[in-house]
Amino acid sequence: MDWKVKVKDVIANKRMKLEGFYEREYMDFHTGTYKVIEGKFYVKISLVYSDGTIIVGGFVKGKVERPCDRCLELSILEINGTIEGIYDLKNEPNFKDSEMENLKNVIYYKGDVIDLEDRIIEALVVSAPDVFLCKEDCKGLCPFCGENLNKNPGHKCPEKERFEEEFVDVRFKKLMKLKDELKNNNNN
Repeated sequence: MDWKVKVKDVIANKRMKLEGFYEREYMDFHTGTYKVIEGKFYVKISLVYSDGTIIVGGFVKGKVERPCDRCLELSILEINGTIEGIYDLKNEPNFKDSEMENLKNVIYYKGDVIDLEDRIIEALVVSAPDVFLCKEDCKGLCPFCGENLNKNPGHKCPEKERFEEEFVDVRFKKLMKLKDELKNNNNN
């Protein structure tokens, strides 16, 4: 679907609704580039013309394949973004107040066609989380050998013991021994 609308059509109709699929094979986010499940996002947008402005609102939703930030297994991330913007057709930007205007998501516009693809991408990127977990209680990877602790929860790492023997400061070895003794005493 083409996500471009003519300004004169929005003004003439006062209201317009667009609904369809935004098709992408991959999507770039601030955390990486991920494969889009089924190659599309569902989009619904309403445009309303009022007093020299076009108000845009709607949503975009879909799924991407993304690695978990703890265990690195590929998982499905659902994205639900909110599309919003105000296209001001009659005013010029006031740079003195431009910081406040940016917070209102006002776009000063002087063209014949509005490309809504920018609003769709913006909604997707803003709604994508910085940290993604495959499940809330993901155990992650063993920090010594990289074993997936979700698949092997009882993992006893020989690399951890070797690391502690080779790299732990001798001043801490007595504390570690004391910690183990206390742990053993509490288990008895």
